[in-house]
Formats: sequence, C-alpha cells, structure tokens
Amino acid sequence: MKHHLLCEAPICAGDINPDFKKEVLWYAGEQICSKTPYAKFQQKQMQINREVKRNAFKNLDLPYTAHELETKSI
Repeated sequence: MKHHLLCEAPICAGDINPDFKKEVLWYAGEQICSKTPYAKFQQKQMQINREVKRNAFKNLDLPYTAHELETKSI
C-alpha cells in the first residue's frame, strides 16, 4: 500500500504529485508525515511543532510549503 493513501498530514513525503513541495500548504501545529527516513521539511515541522507546544512559535497563521521549510529561515 502506498504511504500517501493513508497519510493524514497535509504535506506527505510520499506524495505522488511531483510539485508537492511547492504546492501543498502546512500550518504550524498540523500533523506531520511519519514516512521515514525523515526529509528536511519533516524535521523542520517537528522543530516548529515543539515550539508550538511551548507557545514559543509566533506565526501560527502563516502557511508554509515543504520547499519553504527546507530553504528559508523560519
């Protein structure tokens, strides 16, 4: 079974859309894909969600793409 068919995260590392890293949006606090090994964007999502739990992340209303999570300072 393909991982992306069961994954509930907005950005799935197994997405079959070749442009998913630039097209799919994720908000801080949302679910993170569990497919391993973790991609750079998943690691950044985990870091952000840890900050969300501590009420230390400010930009809860901004959407992010996997590409932005991997390339920008967030």
